Formats: sequence, C-alpha cells, structure tokens
Amino acid sequence: MIVIRRSPKPGRGRRTGMTLLEVFIALAIFIGALAVITQIVSTGSRAAVQAQLQTDAVLRAETVMAEAVAGVIALQSASGQAFSDDPDWTWSLTVAEGSHIDTLQLTVVVNHANSTGRINAQATLTRLLRDPQVFLDAAGESSTTSGLELLQ
Repeated sequence: MIVIRRSPKPGRGRRTGMTLLEVFIALAIFIGALAVITQIVSTGSRAAVQAQLQTDAVLRAETVMAEAVAGVIALQSASGQAFSDDPDWTWSLTVAEGSHIDTLQLTVVVNHANSTGRINAQATLTRLLRDPQVFLDAAGESSTTSGLELLQ
C-alpha cells in the first residue's frame, strides 16, 4: 500500500507555532496587567497605613481629652506638646469659654508628622465641660459657712 501525501495548497497551510507578533502582544498584555495589579496593591497598602495613622490619632486625642477632664493635664491652652512615647505625634489643647454659663470648651488637636515634617494624620476632638472652678468656689463657700455655724 502506497500512501500519497499531498502538499497543502498555498495559503491554506496549518500553522504549528505562534508568530513573533502574537508573542509580543501577549507579553504586552501580561506586563500591563502586572503593572495594574502592582498599582492596586500599592494603593491598598498606602490606604491601610493611612487608616492606621488616623485610628492612632483619634485614640491619642481621646487620651489627651480624658487626661484634661480628669485633671491630669491643667485646663489651660497648650500647643505643640509631644507625646512621650513617639515625638512624631504632637497635641494641642485649646480652652475657651463654652456656649453656656459656667462651661468650658476643650478642643484637642493631635497631629502626626512624617520625616519631612508634613502632617499626614490629624484628629480634632471638642467637648463642653463644666468649669471646675465653679465647684471649687462652691466647696469653699460651704466650708466657710459650716465653719461659721460651728462657732455660733
């Protein structure tokens, strides 16, 4: 038995490989996709760091406010105070007359500066507080009044 092979007609031959153009197009698509994925990961990483800094700023502002309300920090305005655990974090306290009688408005601003000095996280917290001096004055009056009653 004799097998005769016919040669394919011109223009209808079967291709057995990829052309150089197809390889370059596939490589360009791969590199483009890799660049997009790298950018997405980078953006996500920056957002995570920023969220962590913002969370730290809020927690530090709450801490300073709680210390001011508790009397650990004097109720007077202070600016640019560094935290003892990290000098990149600073806080400022503003004490002003409140909107109501015998109240104070406390405003705490916490900033985080990066190595170039640019602020990259900030939190502001405001609270109305009864003026503690009113209580001290009332306590002083009641002690002098009770002392006078004992003398009579």
